[in-house]
Amino acid sequence: MKIRRATPADAVPWTLLFDADGPRAEVEKYLARGEQWLAEQAGEVVGQMVLMETRADIWEIMNVAVADACKGQGIGTAMLKKAKALATQRGAQRLEVGTGNSSLRELAFYQRFGFRIVGVDFDFFVRRWGKATKQGGIPLRDMIRMEMVLKAAS
Repeated sequence: MKIRRATPADAVPWTLLFDADGPRAEVEKYLARGEQWLAEQAGEVVGQMVLMETRADIWEIMNVAVADACKGQGIGTAMLKKAKALATQRGAQRLEVGTGNSSLRELAFYQRFGFRIVGVDFDFFVRRWGKATKQGGIPLRDMIRMEMVLKAAS
């Protein structure tokens, strides 16, 4: 597997982007401002992430997703390692990520990788979509904000 930065010639992997986020207008905003990275196996895109500098010295993983058939193979972990390495190389003090309150698998995944919960953006998804949806029977309402400290502020 290799991870490389997407080029203008690459097809946008909308299915993967929408697995992790929506609506399209919101995804297009950060896709235009961020960097998309693609994970490939045998020439096929099996994962993607969008990484963006959101504030001075802070980078955020805006979107990360792995194809269903490839989950559990370490692709997501490899993409998080790539995000951490890129943010560190660029002098970031923190790497951030957010996920839904009902995204239990993702919450565990990020915490195992070393992210810590630092806040909750209450009703984030309700504002974004105009209603609460359900994920695994749990109302998806709030964004759980997480961060990883890469280096202490100077």
